[in-house]
Amino acid sequence: MPAAQAQEPFRAIIVGGGLVALTAAHVFTKAGSDFVILERHENLLPEIGSLLNIWPPTFRILDQLGLLDAMQPVLNVVNRGISMSAETGAIFTQIDPDAIITQHHGYGVRIAHRPHYIEVLYQTLPDSAKERIKVKKHVINVNVSDDGVSVECADGTVEKGSIIIGADGVHSRVRQCMEALAKGNPPPDRSQPSKSPYVTTFRMLFGNIPVPPGLEPGFNYEGAAERVSTQLITGKSQAWLGVYEALDKPTSERIRYTNEDKEKILEKWGHLYVAPGLTVREAFALQVGSPGLISLEEGHVDKWTWKRIVLVGDAVRKLEPHAGLGYNSGVIDITVLANKLRRLLRNDPSPTTETLEAMFAEYQSERKKDEPKIDSMSRRRARMTAWLSPMNKIVAKYIAPRTNLAYYSMRYIMAPVVSRVPVLEWLEEKSLPETLQVPYLYHPVPEGMELEGPARRPVSSRSSFSIYAGTMVLAALAAVGVQYYRRLL
Repeated sequence: MPAAQAQEPFRAIIVGGGLVALTAAHVFTKAGSDFVILERHENLLPEIGSLLNIWPPTFRILDQLGLLDAMQPVLNVVNRGISMSAETGAIFTQIDPDAIITQHHGYGVRIAHRPHYIEVLYQTLPDSAKERIKVKKHVINVNVSDDGVSVECADGTVEKGSIIIGADGVHSRVRQCMEALAKGNPPPDRSQPSKSPYVTTFRMLFGNIPVPPGLEPGFNYEGAAERVSTQLITGKSQAWLGVYEALDKPTSERIRYTNEDKEKILEKWGHLYVAPGLTVREAFALQVGSPGLISLEEGHVDKWTWKRIVLVGDAVRKLEPHAGLGYNSGVIDITVLANKLRRLLRNDPSPTTETLEAMFAEYQSERKKDEPKIDSMSRRRARMTAWLSPMNKIVAKYIAPRTNLAYYSMRYIMAPVVSRVPVLEWLEEKSLPETLQVPYLYHPVPEGMELEGPARRPVSSRSSFSIYAGTMVLAALAAVGVQYYRRLL
């Protein structure tokens, strides 16, 4: 009956069971909201594990979710960043990023093995939340009605709820179906490859190895060269290895790589250095099992929502991984969405489609404000190592070593963006230091205070001046680069 149907509790259907979805499971559990997660694979752990960067704003959310202590065993500190020539192993610059970022934001950046991090996210969920995670659920279609949604799976099952959250990654089926619905078209044929909204400029060969003899834990070596770069990060008990190669031509086509493709990359770039005195060939010889080879898509989609459907994470943006901002951006998506949804449901437990559309539009607008900066930082970071232009080479090889460019970038470009990241409005934050060089703008709302948003602290004029000054510094460095151009190449 319509009256009974209207009283159905609000339920979110989260499609995808990766990092962002599992983080959302913790957030929805803390909010007391009903949800179900649909994951297409047989289990939640990836077959091949790559590394994961966790930035300070994500640590604030982990603190609010009560996960900081549980995560500590799987986290690795990087206290020395080394930029060098991939061709000779000669060092360009060295910096201690952890100390700088910790002074700015109260937390440093940590590295985790992706499967280990996912395992902690899953194991720390209460049993009631684990029961809401369903595997081997391959979504084939989604439907939206005036008062709810349904998701059809390949095994014939149908999940019903109030909204759909597409957290199903780069090749999001939810996004494909949403775009088709918005145009009045049937869902796209699953047997036909869909055109990606993202562009692949680089691909990455990666592997996990023991910490090589003679190298210390806590180092991030980045080797730079023309159209290719290398990376080796040493953790407490293992190391992560990568070769980033620029494609001959950027493409939006989905590429499926073979073992022969992996062997060709090793043969072509095996002579490059991943650390002083250690070549790509020597490092990959330590690999246990087979290395992975993936495309590194970049870009964003314009439309994140339609009616009762909303997208998060890699379904709306794809960032090149050098800066490590992908998962962290997805956590911000969930944070903003959860804050708005919780606020809405407190006043209206059964919101209409029109009300949800308006709220989702606010979410998209708010999240898109810093998107150009995040995208630009990720792109620059990739091209500072795998040079696609003479200017990339000039900045990495000549300007950065002479100007402390890495520090200025962290202080005047990255820090203002980090300081504006929101937190979950209703959960206590226990571990943030009182004194920070770059104060955060948003803080949880104390229990009992009725606000239309999170508590905010005003940004000082000094901070505004610092941002302006930093912009001027970087503009000057760019001008210096033009002067170097003809003499150095």
